[in-house]
Amino acid sequence: LNIVCRTLLGESVAHDMEKVRASIDVVLNDFDLLQTPLQKFYERLSIGPEARFKAARATLDEVVYRMIDEHRQAGDDQGDLLSMLLLSGMPDGQVRDEALTIFLAGHETTANALTWAWYLLAQHPEAAARLNDELEALPDIPAPEDAARLPYTRQVLTEAMRLYPPAWAVARRALQDVPLGDDTIPKNGIFIMSQWVVHHDPRWYPDPYRFDPGRWTPAFEAARPRMAYFPFGAGSRICIGEHFAWHEGILALAILARRWKLHRIGNAPVGIRTRITLRSSRPVLMRLEKRACSTMPKQTVYAV
Repeated sequence: LNIVCRTLLGESVAHDMEKVRASIDVVLNDFDLLQTPLQKFYERLSIGPEARFKAARATLDEVVYRMIDEHRQAGDDQGDLLSMLLLSGMPDGQVRDEALTIFLAGHETTANALTWAWYLLAQHPEAAARLNDELEALPDIPAPEDAARLPYTRQVLTEAMRLYPPAWAVARRALQDVPLGDDTIPKNGIFIMSQWVVHHDPRWYPDPYRFDPGRWTPAFEAARPRMAYFPFGAGSRICIGEHFAWHEGILALAILARRWKLHRIGNAPVGIRTRITLRSSRPVLMRLEKRACSTMPKQTVYAV
């Protein structure tokens, strides 16, 4: 969330970070409840998830509209995405919608991808060792320009998002009748494609439930169908932040792995929670051990 705020929305939101985080958690946790038949009941009485949802939305609106006002008063390009949206002539309501989308989609998905990546690395020391070897070859803590020099780090993140895609399903409306096998999806019909299902299909991924970053060779990627892997969606509605997310995810994983060894606390399986995104069913607790590297001596062990 800090990265999203600093790079896309500007520094002015920094002091509201905790308020934004708590409100986003409410929105994501209560979203499913508001899609049930009880939603009308909640809405009529403004109780339970409906009341929490409205309060969270009001908090986010307060923060976003304040940011918009501050940017408009400044009247110049502050080098962030919000400045770009305002300079394009968008009305405030549309800018608000875009900013909230950035808040929701710009940090929750990457945070989930990194959580699952560490969860998998903690269970596969051979992959963690290979990742460390790649990072040790760098002269220092990875910098932004080093992302292209970290192919195995990218493979780890790619495989983590195959097994645990942060966006686990995507819906589309048919613009015309679509033949599908012996059936036809009628015009305006809604159909859902699940990244989770496709990413675990043994036709495209031998031993599909095994964590194997090494499978992502150029030959392997060229041999599979294009839509066998779509963590960011596809087509004209593909995630606008895909390239940003790859760059951010690779660097965050590399910087953390270069500084720390992560050891999982306990070995009980962690399940999944299928909300808007694919979250872990419980916190993934880790014990952190500081690595000895060129920029810092080896120190003590920390538990979080």
